[in-house]
Amino acid sequence: MAHTNIDLDENLVAEAMAVTGTRTKKEVIHLGLRELIRLARLSRVREHRGKFHWRGNLQRMREE
Repeated sequence: MAHTNIDLDENLVAEAMAVTGTRTKKEVIHLGLRELIRLARLSRVREHRGKFHWRGNLQRMREE
């Protein structure tokens, strides 16, 4: 774990903590970083939309 000193917008941190229910600045920052990473990965997945062709029998899969 690295220690870094940064200036944060206290109003932004307070609002983020309120809407997420987090109790500490550290917790809300970690949550924000995880969410940023998740969204970036999701964005890359969306780039492939419509590029994969599935072959199979959906009805038979549902019955199994």
